[in-house]
This record gives sequence, C-alpha cells and structure tokens, in this order.
Amino acid sequence: MIVREPALPVDPRLPGEPTLLEVGSTRLWLARRGVRVWLPTRLLALRIGARGFGVRERPEQAVIAAVVGASFPAFTAGVDLPGRGAVLAVLFALVQVLRWGRMQRRERLAERLTAAGPPLPLRVAARQVGWWYLATVAVTFAGGAVLCAATFLTAPRFGDYWYPPSVDIALSTIALAVGAGATALVLGKALRSPVIAEDEASRLVDEALRAEDAHRYALCTFYALFAVPVLMVAWEPPALLEWAAWAYSAVVAALELTGWLLLRHRYRRLPPGYYGR
Repeated sequence: MIVREPALPVDPRLPGEPTLLEVGSTRLWLARRGVRVWLPTRLLALRIGARGFGVRERPEQAVIAAVVGASFPAFTAGVDLPGRGAVLAVLFALVQVLRWGRMQRRERLAERLTAAGPPLPLRVAARQVGWWYLATVAVTFAGGAVLCAATFLTAPRFGDYWYPPSVDIALSTIALAVGAGATALVLGKALRSPVIAEDEASRLVDEALRAEDAHRYALCTFYALFAVPVLMVAWEPPALLEWAAWAYSAVVAALELTGWLLLRHRYRRLPPGYYGR
C-alpha cells in the first residue's frame, strides 16, 4: 500500500483506509496551518483524523457528559462523602486515557504501513514536546506531592464529618497518583515513539502531533485544581498552606498555557510540501 497517495475514503472496515470523517478532520487541521488540499495523503488522514480535530463528539457522548456534569454536584451536595474532587480527577484521567488509547490504534497501523524506525533521541523528542510542558508536569506532580504531605501533617485528627480528615487527604493523593500515571503513559509514548513519516512534510506533521498529543491527552491543570487536597478539604486549612496551594495552581496553569501558546505559534503555518492534492 502506498501511503503517500491521496486518501480515498472507502469502506472503513478495510485495513489502512481512512474514513470520510477522518479525511475531513485532516483537511481542517491542515487548513488551519495554511495548507489547503482536497484529498490529504493516506498517512496524514490516518494520523490526524484519528485525533478527531474539528469533528464533533457523538451525540450520546455529549448527553452522558452533560448529565454526569450536571448531576454530580447536586448529588454530592447532600451526601457526606470524602474525596469529591478526587473522583472528578480520576474520572478525567480515565477518559483521557481511553481517548488516547482509541487514537493509538490508528497510530500503530500508520507505523506498520511506513515501517517506522527507532525512536528519536530523548533530548530531541523532549524539545519537540516542549520544555514548558515538561516543566508543567514536574511542578504539577512534585508540587502536588509536597502539598499532599503538608496537608496530612497539618490536618486535624477529627473533623465535623463521620470520616477522619486523613481519608480525604489519602483519596486526593491517590487521585494525584492516578493522574501522574495517566500523564506518564501519554508523555512516555510521545517521548519514545518513532518518527512516522515518509517525506519531509509528514515528518513535520509528526513533530507537531507529538507536541500536541501531550497537551491534548495529558492536561495537568485539571489535576492541580481537583487532585490537591488543600483546595478540596471540608475543614479550614492553615492560611499559609491555602495560599501556597492557590499559588501552585496558578503557576501550573500559567506554565501550561504558555507552553500551549508557544506550540501554537511554532506550528502556526506548515512549510510548502506534499500534503495531498
């Protein structure tokens, strides 16, 4: 199969053939970067289309997300249950991993079609992913671990609820660990995956997708807000600890936003090349 040929969406059950939605999603992604093609190459359609850029989620997914999002606060408001923020953080991590895993099925197919070589050197891959994002990951989980430990040391032995405050802190710590595992899964693949390309144009797309995947499937700001116990406990924490938690969340959000803006600027326009016809 010649993957450099334009993608002609046919029966999606055939191996290596992109669907009509994947072709349309790829056209939209390329157009946002100054490349206008009618039929992108098969390799680009498989890779970019798998990420669903510009394609709406299925209606049932939107309905389920809306119902869960609206009912969760109302349900937990009258129930004395620990770890409310931890539950949201774990659900977020699971959803992100499931979305990432669905995309990886097409990535493995594209890798087989191009006979991809060895992984990039770690320093080169890290530069492509972005040092700002890597700093975000380090601050999120190292700083979060410190805040979890500080919260445990300053927590009262007994609270106003039927469970001790240490239970709330333990659940938040577990949620932070789950978020770290989900992030490590996505980031490890981005740093160690081979270059899936057949020419210079697809190599540049591979570099852009490698950087975007980390931001798209491993968002750290959510964990900084919902998996850190200081911001979610039912008792009054020390003022200094609370201020430190808010400063930590602001730093994580600023680092991640800066990394995303720099990424958008870096790949604002793709250079001339063969992206399709």
